[in-house]
Amino acid sequence: MLKQYEPMKTVEDLADILEKIKQELFGSVRYSISEKMLKHFSSDKIDTKRFRKFHIRKKNGGLREIQAPCRQLDVILTCVNELLKSVYTPSDVAMGFTSGKSVLDNAQIHVGHNYVFNIDLKDFFPSIPQARVWKRLQLSPFNFSTEIANVLAGLCCTFDEEVGCNVLPQGSPASPLLTNAICDTLDRRMRGVAKRFGLHYSRYADDMTFSSMHNVYQENGAFRQEISRIIKEQGFIMNDNKTRLQKAGARQEVTGLTVNAIANVSRKYISDLRWILHIWEKEGYAKAYALFYPKYKHEKGYIKKGEPVMENVIGGKLNYLRMVRGANNPAYRKLQSRYDALQELVFIDSQTDKSQSYVYVQPYGLNEFQTLFHTSITLSVSREKKLVGKCEIDGKEKILALSKSTQAALCPSLESLNPGYVVTSEDLEKCFVTLCRHKGKNFWLITKFEPKRSRCLSVQNLQIKPDDLLSLWANYGLEKTAEELAMYIQFAKPGDSLLDWNPLVDSEKTLDRGNFNISKEDIITFFIKNKNVTPAHRKKAMRLMMASVPGNDNSQDIDVVKLLEIWEKNGLDAAVLAWKEMSKEKQPKPNSLKKKAKAKNRSSQNTFLEEMGISAETYAALQQEIAEGGGTPIDLGIDGDDITFADDDSDIII
Repeated sequence: MLKQYEPMKTVEDLADILEKIKQELFGSVRYSISEKMLKHFSSDKIDTKRFRKFHIRKKNGGLREIQAPCRQLDVILTCVNELLKSVYTPSDVAMGFTSGKSVLDNAQIHVGHNYVFNIDLKDFFPSIPQARVWKRLQLSPFNFSTEIANVLAGLCCTFDEEVGCNVLPQGSPASPLLTNAICDTLDRRMRGVAKRFGLHYSRYADDMTFSSMHNVYQENGAFRQEISRIIKEQGFIMNDNKTRLQKAGARQEVTGLTVNAIANVSRKYISDLRWILHIWEKEGYAKAYALFYPKYKHEKGYIKKGEPVMENVIGGKLNYLRMVRGANNPAYRKLQSRYDALQELVFIDSQTDKSQSYVYVQPYGLNEFQTLFHTSITLSVSREKKLVGKCEIDGKEKILALSKSTQAALCPSLESLNPGYVVTSEDLEKCFVTLCRHKGKNFWLITKFEPKRSRCLSVQNLQIKPDDLLSLWANYGLEKTAEELAMYIQFAKPGDSLLDWNPLVDSEKTLDRGNFNISKEDIITFFIKNKNVTPAHRKKAMRLMMASVPGNDNSQDIDVVKLLEIWEKNGLDAAVLAWKEMSKEKQPKPNSLKKKAKAKNRSSQNTFLEEMGISAETYAALQQEIAEGGGTPIDLGIDGDDITFADDDSDIII
């Protein structure tokens, strides 16, 4: 890219390079980036809808303005960012928006000092006008011509009503790198001040930190006066409300990590993880999610909307703990092992991310839901004249979808009612409120039946020893194996063996994780798709399947591996035909058996499936699942329009 960068003189040259970057990043030649497109998106006057403005709540309750580019401009700015990264390297003291650096690197600089002094720059992004971006792009190491700098600055900036001019927006892919480039002079001068006063200095975005063993941070002292003058000269404003001096003996924090002795997470961070894992282990997923939900909404609801996925949140916190403390830290390893043991029985939601399936995650009886979530549910008619449930959780109103059959059962006269009408039904107390998932997003659904936690599991990620399943299959048959596995998932304790566990032992301590509907098709899918299954395991499974078909005495002579490959590549029909041909070659059927088979007038496929107790319709769904690599579709009797998802951009974290 550097070789292409050097001869760039015109906007047309810029467009050609950005188009090549786009093809490498996105693998698409559609909507090619041209000179005309760049000039079109470089002006607010030409395209007034280049950026979409919205707000997210800050932790202190205020609002942060985000200006996100439209889809086409977002692609262009992503390519611009890649171009700028190829020639620009941030200064050593810049820790934010820098490849290979993190909040941990920023915190480690200030570990073990008597004094830690934090400064925050007020309205960081809007403080940088377009003129300043334009000038910086013409300086080293960018050295763009005036014509190219005009277009790039126009692309990267947008009008701000409060400031009254075009500024660098918060929410653009190119903004973070440009802020570091513009702050090069600020960092250089601050590093000089730090050296003069014998201090350590680093900057993470708009957070500037100094630390030392001696105190030079007096309010009217020479150090504070000097940094205030430099910040003002560089066009920024110090946020006095966030300026703080942290002394040894009290908690010292830098970018969210304590730095008193080592860079570390807070004690509360560890205790929160232990608390939720303990509830999950002792009282099950339903109680754990009910306690986790309001706590998460209170702490993170100002950023993220929608329904949180508890497993993902816990996994993310553990990954952060590993980054800070290291993979060999005893506390991390113990918490991770507890989480892994729970995941073995609750599974990972990956199948629904690749298909159109809706899955049941956790059902609650209506009274149980109202008790655990400290709320009450009412029914009303929506603007679309659909019956919906309403409740308030943690001070926020929630809309709960109802399946079509449940709407009809609770309100037969729904069509004649006006929007806003409040519906009462004695049958509501008999319903269930279920946490469901669609493509990785959670939503709530009210049904008149109790859903079973079935397709929320990913069979391909099931952490069960294949040899144990094969042993059960060989001794008790496929149907009994499916039943035993379902019971194991529902009641077994972490660490129990599938072959040796006894649900009657310590029955008072036995957990009930909800009903799991494991079918024979799930067992077969396990041996086809599970990552822990080897070709030897698949071969044994195929032999067990073939042995269940009467008249197949020559299963030991058939090339099972080849048969399995045909099944996986071309489907069950092709595998059955191949099996039939192999059987003919190895041991032709007697005439009597041929006549008998002809008299029954059944196909080889039907024989293969029916003798195993699997219907053709059920197996068709399995075929589709294998072909798509996703979950098995389930008909909940609802429309996508009935489900409320958070489709805004409020979950963008800056």
